Amino acid sequence: MSIIKYRINHNPVTYDHRTRTYYVGRDAFGTFRDARAKQWQCEKCRHAFSSFKELRSHKTDLHSY
Repeated sequence: MSIIKYRINHNPVTYDHRTRTYYVGRDAFGTFRDARAKQWQCEKCRHAFSSFKELRSHKTDLHSY
């Protein structure tokens, strides 16, 4: 189960040495702290979160039936 949650929802932070920016998916950030705040993403509404705990509560509150 944990492998699936990382495959679907986790966007790892990557650093580009040439441009000196951090990337999460297609978004670029100047600092690692800003990039890390957007590394978990809801697959239904594409809203970004800083932790899996926040993502899980968002899904429970807004996307549960």
